[in-house]
Amino acid sequence: MEGAVLAANLYEAMFVVDSAKGGPQFPDTIRHIADMLQRYGAQIERIELWEERKFAYPIKKVKRGIYILVYFTAGGSAIAEIRSAVGLSEEVLRVLIVRPEQMSPVKGQLYSPEGTLVEAPPAAVAAVAAVAAAVEPAPAEAQAKEASDDGGDGSEQ
Repeated sequence: MEGAVLAANLYEAMFVVDSAKGGPQFPDTIRHIADMLQRYGAQIERIELWEERKFAYPIKKVKRGIYILVYFTAGGSAIAEIRSAVGLSEEVLRVLIVRPEQMSPVKGQLYSPEGTLVEAPPAAVAAVAAVAAAVEPAPAEAQAKEASDDGGDGSEQ
């Protein structure tokens, strides 16, 4: 069996990183994850930023995290090495690696292994816009809130 080429399997990994690694540091975080995978022979298919969320309980004293979904192909023997590397990483709080039947539709912003933003499909852009709209009040709502904060009820005196 020596010299035989083992088939690579498709894997889905959900990485959780400290939310402090977002913003300007985020490309470095993406590169770190990609480097860990590629070091053990993984071929990255897709890197997708899902969202930042508050944890149900602190993980390594961190209360909020960023979820990063990565699809990659690798030999089965690489998975144990990848999990070990993640366990030693100060960047990654948790990882879950599974073998999916297929890749799921894109739900978040896409990144290259180099950490650069990739144009997202329209459905993902719409989903991000919907979340932003739900968080930020519309201009008319903001004005109404300001009026109520001033004690005004909208009636003239």
